[in-house]
Amino acid sequence: MSESEFVRFLEAARSDPDLLARYSPMDLPRVLFHARNDGFAFTEDDAGQVIGRLEAGVILDKDKEPFNGSSTLWRHMWGTRYLDYLVDHVVSRYSREELS
Repeated sequence: MSESEFVRFLEAARSDPDLLARYSPMDLPRVLFHARNDGFAFTEDDAGQVIGRLEAGVILDKDKEPFNGSSTLWRHMWGTRYLDYLVDHVVSRYSREELS
């Protein structure tokens, strides 16, 4: 299990709207279970590490903002499913090369 597997999952969700739609309503335990069945081997810790780095990169490097409660990235989280937020507002800010 590895962080690279979670990145692979996020890239798949970004490029496959059906996959994103299927996983989007799920909570994390269900995502972990079903992702494993679909060939993505990652843990909750792997996901947390990747998400933290990607969000920090968007805020600090791409938006050039301080990493605090006023960062504009956080506004995109409200009123949307978490996986949709990750794919549409975090992962979308990175090229495939940057995610590798």
